[in-house]
Amino acid sequence: MAAAIRAFAVGGLHGTSTDSIADAVGVTQPYVFRLFGTKRDLFVEAVRSAFERTRLVLEEAGVRAGGPDAGVEPVLVAMGEAYWRLLRDRTLLLMQLQAYAASDDAVVRDAVRTGFEAIVGTVRRVSGAPDDAFRAWLAQGMLWNIAVAMDLERETSSWASLCLGTEQHPRR
Repeated sequence: MAAAIRAFAVGGLHGTSTDSIADAVGVTQPYVFRLFGTKRDLFVEAVRSAFERTRLVLEEAGVRAGGPDAGVEPVLVAMGEAYWRLLRDRTLLLMQLQAYAASDDAVVRDAVRTGFEAIVGTVRRVSGAPDDAFRAWLAQGMLWNIAVAMDLERETSSWASLCLGTEQHPRR
C-alpha cells in the first residue's frame, strides 16, 4: 500500500501504471491485480488508507489535548499542529490532492466522501467544536494544503506569509 500511495501521489489514478507499483514492491503486475482487482480498486484502497491515517493522527492529537473537556480551542490547536506535522509528508498530501482530482469517478468520489466524512466526524466529536469554529479550522487546513503543495514556506513574499497565516501557523 505504501508503494501504491507513493506512485499515485505523483501520477494520480490515470497517470500511474500498475507496472510501476508492482516493480516498486518487487512483485508482478498480475499479482497486484490478484490482490486488488483493478487499478481503480487499488487507488480507492490507497485513498482510504491515506484518509484513515489522517483521521487517526487528528484523533490522537485531540484526545491527548484533553478532548472536549479541555475546551474547543486547545483541542483544535493540537489537531492543527498534528495536521501540520502530517503535511511534512508530501506524499500523503499529494495523495489527498490526487484523490480530490480523481473524484470525477463515482467510486473514487464515494471513497473520498467517506474518508472526509470520517475526518469531519472525528474532529467534531473529539473537539466538541461548534459549526463556525470547525469550519474555520477546516478552512485553515485546506489553505495549508495548498500552501504546502506550492512549497510556500520557502517563499518570502507577503502573499505567501498571508496564506500561511503567521498568527495561526504552528511553526511560526
